[in-house]
Amino acid sequence: MAQKKKKFDLSTMHLSDIPKFILALFKGQIGPEEQMMQGQTGFYEINLVPDIKAEMIKQQKVRNLVFFVCIVVSIASVSAALIFGSVKGAQDITIIGQDAHIQNLSDKINGWDELSEFLTIQNQLKGIAAIEDSQKVLSRAIIFLNALIPSGKDTIEISEVAINLQEGTLSFDAQANAGEAPDIDYRVLESFIKRTNLMTFDYGRYVDSSGNEIPSRCIAEYDSNGAMYQENGSIYAIWHRGNKGCDPTRNDYATNADGTVTGSLVDASLESTQVKNGTSNISQVTDDEDEEDKKSDEDEEEVETKIIDYIPDEKIYRTPQFTDWYNNKKFLTKEDGIADEEREPSDDGLISYNTIFYEYMPSMTTDGSISGIPHFESRCITYSGEEQADEDDDKTNIKWSADNSCVLVPDGITVTESANGRDADENLVLAFSAQVQINGDAFAFRNKHVMAIGPNNQNVTDSYVQLEKIFAAPAEACSASDTECNNAKTSGE
Repeated sequence: MAQKKKKFDLSTMHLSDIPKFILALFKGQIGPEEQMMQGQTGFYEINLVPDIKAEMIKQQKVRNLVFFVCIVVSIASVSAALIFGSVKGAQDITIIGQDAHIQNLSDKINGWDELSEFLTIQNQLKGIAAIEDSQKVLSRAIIFLNALIPSGKDTIEISEVAINLQEGTLSFDAQANAGEAPDIDYRVLESFIKRTNLMTFDYGRYVDSSGNEIPSRCIAEYDSNGAMYQENGSIYAIWHRGNKGCDPTRNDYATNADGTVTGSLVDASLESTQVKNGTSNISQVTDDEDEEDKKSDEDEEEVETKIIDYIPDEKIYRTPQFTDWYNNKKFLTKEDGIADEEREPSDDGLISYNTIFYEYMPSMTTDGSISGIPHFESRCITYSGEEQADEDDDKTNIKWSADNSCVLVPDGITVTESANGRDADENLVLAFSAQVQINGDAFAFRNKHVMAIGPNNQNVTDSYVQLEKIFAAPAEACSASDTECNNAKTSGE
């Protein structure tokens, strides 16, 4: 029996009929009505539709199924394309926004003037060096005050001082006492002003015989009383050469094969020596007559002892030894006048010390160049020598001179006010206020071994012993009833 076809009119079809249309299309119920011839004879029904017609109907169903699948796939593809397009568009918008944000931040970073100082470790280290260069040493103010204050009968004592490290100025209130009549003497103040204007200072570095800088922590310049080491007018320092890291030519931080660090007093190249009965094999007598003693010694138990090289302290002259160095006179550390500590072997005999002394062949030319001996390289003082003939013995002598280019108070001292007064002991004094601007290099932390030098080449050091000579109670102004103070005779006014 032929399948009944469903009819759909597209002009009158509603949205609700679309599912029915697709379902009928899938079942092959859309198309013209098929005429089927059939007849009935008794209990038998005869289908008069040819086989080819039935095959065509089957193919139409397959076609309709394929058509339906294509429609579904097309709809799914369009939907997926729309979804993916939306995601892609959103991503593009987000990426554009992030690019703009990154570019904005990049412009801000590139516009920062100090960017290069923070990009590498090297620049970081340079930044640390710059900070160190800007540091000032406040304690040096005591050195300069000591240098400014005169000694002798004419005394000047400070009652109050203000220090401005940024500008390098010292402002102070002081009192001048002539020490004899007339006590109020402007000559003392005038002498103080001239003395201050002639002040110089020196700084530099200590170097070994090859010109390598010695760390400042390895140099001792002052004795227990705070005075600089001096010998026959020559200033010197003590180099603790044996301390760890104090010899530029010795690597005290070298790593051994076992990962340990070689000690500063141990020479890693020395091997332990076999010792018998406290006597080294190296120094044993090997004559035939001693063979019997030697055999008996071989029965003794061998013990290992370690030889440690000990380097004593050395003297380094800050003031050149002009004649000796110019004439290449040998300099022996064993005879440098520094008390060298003798180190005895350990109680168990396993450690012995070998004291190492050095011999230097100094050289100094007439242009002031020094080599071959540890010395002080000054940043302020230059030395020069001039050959002069000696008429008595027909020899040529060298006359040495020094020139100091570092003036302590380049602009001089300014006295703002002065008046008669009395100190804490009721002595008549001249009270005054003054200000000096110190050379900026004198306070700089980067400059080491600073020394103030007076007009008579006396050297002034930082010492608590000298503080009592600098400060005193402030002087009192003359009262209205103090006729002696108000009418005191003065000199040099």
